[in-house]
Amino acid sequence: MTCLRKGGAAPSCVAVDAMLGWLARWLRIIGVDARYGDRPDDELAETPCLLVTRDRELFRRRRGPAVLLLTEDHVAWISTLIRALGVEPFRRTRCPKCNAELVEIPCAEAESRVGHPVRSPRCWACPNCGSIYWEGSHWRGIKKVVDEALRKPVDCPETY
Repeated sequence: MTCLRKGGAAPSCVAVDAMLGWLARWLRIIGVDARYGDRPDDELAETPCLLVTRDRELFRRRRGPAVLLLTEDHVAWISTLIRALGVEPFRRTRCPKCNAELVEIPCAEAESRVGHPVRSPRCWACPNCGSIYWEGSHWRGIKKVVDEALRKPVDCPETY
């Protein structure tokens, strides 16, 4: 079993507990409003967002929508959440650092801001923290993992 779900339809945002920072960054890259930080369990249990956790006790206490990840398979995590949220990966993208929605910019501007050549057809800037992103080898690796996640079956029954 990949995970357990409860609480019905998922809202448009995700709250990721402190043990899952990696997942929060990946969700942001594929376009999900993923909130992450050192928030106490009591606050997470009451979040208006879909709670994603590996903490069985927190999942048990949660009254709203939640996903309990049961596997160590990170690709299965991504697959589960793409399906649970109905996300079309990369339609939008968010800053993996601060969660702001990225703005596409000319790659010449990206080059001038980072101070070196950027060989990419598309570039983005974060209007909040100023980070610059482009489609490099790291991006291609992320895309490959997400493509694998889209093909991967998941076993995530609803529980009550």
